[in-house]
This record gives sequence, C-alpha cells and structure tokens, in this order.
Amino acid sequence: VLCNLKPAKMRGVESNGMVLCGSREDPREVEPIAPPAGSQPGDKVFVESYETGLPDEVLNPKKKVWEKLSVDLKTSEAGLAQWQGNNLLTDKGQVVCTAVKNAPIR
Repeated sequence: VLCNLKPAKMRGVESNGMVLCGSREDPREVEPIAPPAGSQPGDKVFVESYETGLPDEVLNPKKKVWEKLSVDLKTSEAGLAQWQGNNLLTDKGQVVCTAVKNAPIR
C-alpha cells in the first residue's frame, strides 16, 4: 500500500493509502503487487539504484508528483515490479506481480 498520499474521501470514507496492482485492459487482468516473504507493514520500498534519500511524508497533490512518477511503473516479463526498468525492493527482497506480467502498475 502506497501510504504517503494526501488523505482523500472515497465513497464517504477517508482513504490514507493506495493498493498498487499490475493491470491490463485486454484481456482484463488485475493483481496486487506483493512484497517479499517476511515483510511487515511500514517496510520501506525503494527503487534499485535509488536506495538513498528519504520519502516525502505526504506527496503534494498540487505538484502532481505521483502522476509524474507512476507512468513509469510496470511489471517485467519475469513478473518483477519496476520503475523505469529498475526493480522495486525492500530489505527482504524483490516486490513482484506474478500473474500480470509486462503490464502497467496502477
């Protein structure tokens, strides 16, 4: 769950996060991306080759940071979650999407 988005009301309930899924339209497929075994809520997910730095506490919706970065999220042919071709990782291993391969992550 992506959790540093500004809270928003969805169907009358305040949402503080977003579930990321590998998704394609034809054929219609959706699968949540999965952290490696042993992961815990709050584990930091980072992009390979971008391990340093601190995440924004809350993304500023006026700057459209998420909209700019999310277009480069996808699953590889091997089912690895990636941003600009770099793997998404935690300190426990690779973030994956095993069924929906070579597709955008939304």
